[in-house]
Amino acid sequence: MLNDPYTIFDKAEKKREGSKFLEAIPLYLEARRLSAADRELKTACYFSLGDTYRMVGEFTKACRCYIEAHKLVEKLGDPVRALDALVGLALSMRALGEVKEALAIFNKSLRGYEKAGDRDGVAFTMWARAGALRIKGDLRGAIAGFKEAREMFLALKDRSGAGYCLTGLGGASRVLGEYDDSRRYYTDANKLFVGLKDTFGVAYSYCGIANSLRMKGEFKKALGYFKKAKQNYKKIGDRVSYAYTLWGEGSAYQMLGSDTLATEDFMEAAGLFRQTKDERGRVYCLLSISQLEFKQNGRKGLKALDIAKSKAEKLGLKVEAGYADAIRKKMEKAPGDLPLNLA
Repeated sequence: MLNDPYTIFDKAEKKREGSKFLEAIPLYLEARRLSAADRELKTACYFSLGDTYRMVGEFTKACRCYIEAHKLVEKLGDPVRALDALVGLALSMRALGEVKEALAIFNKSLRGYEKAGDRDGVAFTMWARAGALRIKGDLRGAIAGFKEAREMFLALKDRSGAGYCLTGLGGASRVLGEYDDSRRYYTDANKLFVGLKDTFGVAYSYCGIANSLRMKGEFKKALGYFKKAKQNYKKIGDRVSYAYTLWGEGSAYQMLGSDTLATEDFMEAAGLFRQTKDERGRVYCLLSISQLEFKQNGRKGLKALDIAKSKAEKLGLKVEAGYADAIRKKMEKAPGDLPLNLA
């Protein structure tokens, strides 16, 4: 039946499973519209819409969907699904830079899942919490969290969950300067995601491999992997992850001295971060652009750097604030050593 909301919802789920997120969204919206008094279906639509909006970088819309889902499951008397909605909300808040608030929700949800004996919920929330710790700058805490979550996912025979823990380990290891470990984690994740036919996971791990190569000084080789990541992100319409890939690619170009190509990437990435309200991404672009501008106009470069540091401190981004300090030190004492290769 063309107007059957369940049929439309099932089509949307298949699209989402195939990483065709932009095609899934209008189907979910139509299924929700037709769900009328069917509270269960409407709830399922809000949950799936939240997850799908989050995957394409529409974090504000995702927040609204998770809040509606939470209201509905509370009325249905389902405390575990209420926790699911809160964790989805916290993931979206984390992406919007509200890391402290997100961590508070993750910690509360973790206690709720443990009390309910929900092992899947505990594993997922441990992974989500570790990601927030990484953004906060607690890298050792993040690595411990990702390792613990991975063990849980493996015990549950959840290969996808274990794979995303590998990407988390890859990212945290890179920022810690453990570039060989980072590449190994991302490479293992890539093999797993290729086998699972997970387009997002494949793209994410390609970008991770590229960044680990970039930090090892293998800039031209990194560009090949950034290209693969961009091709896969384009398929699914993930603007935020695509923007981070552009930033990584731009950083490789910057280290190679290709300032024009670097600027193009940074400006496009900054526009996408602005659209999706990803403040952390905007900080990274400002840090990189400040170094390019410093070459042309020292005062202008320092001003961009000051804005980047102010934003980083306001958001509680310790790593990024540290990058700003390191760049300023180079600008003032050893400008010939610029640009810094930011992890």
